[in-house]
Amino acid sequence: MQKKWLYRFILSYIPIFFAVIFCLMLLFFLGVNEWTKKQSLNAYHVYSQQVMHIVDSTLQNIDTLASKNLLLNPKVAAYFENTGEQSPYSYYGVTEVLLDFVAPLPMIDSIYLYRATDGKILMQQFSSDLNEFGDREFIEQAVKSTKPITWSGVRPLSLYQSEERQRTVVSLVKKMPYYSGDQGLIVINIHSGSLQALVKEMYAGAGGGGAACLADASGNSLEGPGRVCGTKTSSSADEGEVTLVSPYTGWRLYMNIQQGSWFSLMSTFSYIWFVLGLIAIAGGIGGMTYISHRHYRPIDQVLSRIVTFTEKKTGRIPQASVKDEFAFIDHALVSLIEQSNQFEEQHAEGIQYRRTMLFKELMEGSRHVTKEELHRESALLGLDAPFNYVVAAIVEMDAFAGFVARYSSRDQLLFKFTLRSAIQEIAEEEGEFLWTEWLSTNRLGLLYRKAGSGGERHMVVKVTELAERARAWVEAYLKFTVTFGIGTTVKDPKDIATSFRQAGKALERKISLGANKVVVYDPQWDSLAEGTGVDTLVQELQETAQLFRLGNPDWKLLMNQAFQAIAAGIYSREDVTGMLRLFKGQLKREMQELPPELQDVWKADGLPNIQELPEDPEWIGETQSLLLELLASVERKLHGLRINREQYSLASRVREYVMEHYASSDLSLSQVSDALNMNQKTLSRTFKEEFGEKFVDYLAKVRVEQAKKQLIETSEPVQVIAEKVGYLYPMSFIRVFKKVEGITPGDYRKEHSLRTDDSSL
Repeated sequence: MQKKWLYRFILSYIPIFFAVIFCLMLLFFLGVNEWTKKQSLNAYHVYSQQVMHIVDSTLQNIDTLASKNLLLNPKVAAYFENTGEQSPYSYYGVTEVLLDFVAPLPMIDSIYLYRATDGKILMQQFSSDLNEFGDREFIEQAVKSTKPITWSGVRPLSLYQSEERQRTVVSLVKKMPYYSGDQGLIVINIHSGSLQALVKEMYAGAGGGGAACLADASGNSLEGPGRVCGTKTSSSADEGEVTLVSPYTGWRLYMNIQQGSWFSLMSTFSYIWFVLGLIAIAGGIGGMTYISHRHYRPIDQVLSRIVTFTEKKTGRIPQASVKDEFAFIDHALVSLIEQSNQFEEQHAEGIQYRRTMLFKELMEGSRHVTKEELHRESALLGLDAPFNYVVAAIVEMDAFAGFVARYSSRDQLLFKFTLRSAIQEIAEEEGEFLWTEWLSTNRLGLLYRKAGSGGERHMVVKVTELAERARAWVEAYLKFTVTFGIGTTVKDPKDIATSFRQAGKALERKISLGANKVVVYDPQWDSLAEGTGVDTLVQELQETAQLFRLGNPDWKLLMNQAFQAIAAGIYSREDVTGMLRLFKGQLKREMQELPPELQDVWKADGLPNIQELPEDPEWIGETQSLLLELLASVERKLHGLRINREQYSLASRVREYVMEHYASSDLSLSQVSDALNMNQKTLSRTFKEEFGEKFVDYLAKVRVEQAKKQLIETSEPVQVIAEKVGYLYPMSFIRVFKKVEGITPGDYRKEHSLRTDDSSL
């Protein structure tokens, strides 16, 4: 067997040695270069501070002169105080002040006064109105601005609307008077190029080897439009850049430093260092060769032992397949490693499968075990932990359809792993034993086990605290939210399924209470019969649909009242989805009673959007908002059509008359037609077309609604209530009430009384 690896071992050190030497030399010269660059940057930084100070002083001088010579000038003040047309002499006096102000300041491009009372613009040479002034947009922005304006950024300027060529300026805005600016503005425009030229002149006079650029707060260069300062590239970052921000204007001064040819002088190698380097390299090679031989001896001994063992086991060595000593060692160990890994994987997969199956069997109640049997089996699965109390919980990922659409399968697995690990770690930090398994793609089952005493109630409170911490952590650090459903505490393993079902019932309340919450099972849910109060809510939703069809604005109040009752959280998901389907169906049926032109609006804007609403929403609050917005939009369009219809106005008058006289036993269509001076048949047909029901049916509903209020709010006999709502004979009232409500008045009062007693529980 050739010792190829020994020679490879020796040769492998040589390039490493050269690489180390080269790196040391390179680091030395780079360090010198970096130190020199920093010194240059410091020098340019100090000089740039002086340049920025000069620029600020120049602008502050203009600002001070403007305050002294313009704001305090009586002629300027008189111009702003006087409104309307003034004599040419008064304008001439103001223009003389402006010319005297501009004369010693060559940087100034132009200056003008804006009078707020009449929009008058006055410059050195001419005057104009605001609507015809070329810089109108800037004046309007300055007037509307609530922030104090001193020096603006670089901007284009044209004093005439017909002026095609624009020049770039920076502007100083002074309010008149100083604090309020109610009278107008003084605007001084400075050539932006003159400031940039001043900066370049100062750097050129200093003999700098870099490029200077003065920019406003947005990074726009004062050289002209389309130029931007401060755009760093990799090359500019290597050369070095100094950036200063003016505390007065907020402008930035950029200075790029370019390296000269001096660095090449520092890169010259000395012959002495070269010779010493060769000697060091030769010594390193010799030392590595000796060390390599020393290090190889243990490997040679191991190789000899493996060869001897293989010869005893097989009687031969597969020389044809062995290229060097390490290939032989690898060949000898690979089979052992593969067998060991295969055994461990099979063992781990078996344990994980058994653990998952046991978890689901306990949760579903398909397997009944004693506490001792569960301890023994848990120990075999690596879950040994004595317990006295158990609480089952379920974690559901909110908006799971959107989660699946946003992330790839790999990202979904990563998020799920993070969620499971976070919940597990939070429990372990508190010393609680938690067993977690995925029940479905979006539900994680939790089984909290606790030893010792403390009480069942304390266990639920502790689990609720852990769940709330986990929920808050997920909301803060992950890109989705979760909802916890928590069951009650049990002692016997066979009751785990009961706690699990309770956690599922708690999770069903998410449709009422909303997502991203911790919901604890309430035993009162089971004490109340399924569907308790559903018939009342169904009736309210039906009345909502009727009021919406009739154009009665009370439909909003009634619908919100029904949805608030749903949001109380006592109804299951099945009850809520059933009521939503019934409400949408009732709306569809009610709107079919409208006149054709109103039905067209409903079919175009209402019905398609209603049908697109989810049948099984995650939270009822979202559906409530969508329904309210949708129906309100349709209501506005229907109302716009109705107010232009003479029939609607007439039908509305009939409805108002009925609401005022429903208690009269003589009220009839004939009486209403006489009161409104209308033909009885015409009135009946118009009412039917506008509200989709006959007059007698509408009158019966109004009287029944008023009777229901009396039955609930008072304890008066049915006979008395019948007379108050317009029925002389109690039997007629009972017959009409049962036809409308499906039950007699007495039964309605009893049912409402029982429902009130149940809700108080």
